[in-house]
Amino acid sequence: MTVTADDLRTLLSSTEPGATLVLEEGKVKVYSRDRAEELSSWVVTTLDDLRHDLPDADNPTAHDLDERAAMLDDTIAGQGG
Repeated sequence: MTVTADDLRTLLSSTEPGATLVLEEGKVKVYSRDRAEELSSWVVTTLDDLRHDLPDADNPTAHDLDERAAMLDDTIAGQGG
């Protein structure tokens, strides 16, 4: 698995402006929106999108984070990432 629940926790706690989870050289990293665009990194999800996709983004359960991470991982695999 490329994307983990811990990656999503890191994104949720990020203070980067426009925090964005990206796939870069096979690793998942959090950058600001501007930095992700500058590097032309493959965007996995943004903080805003993740908060929208979770049932309770302020108190996400381990199950919700695991489930969302698996969905994002499947999306990456489907794109050949």
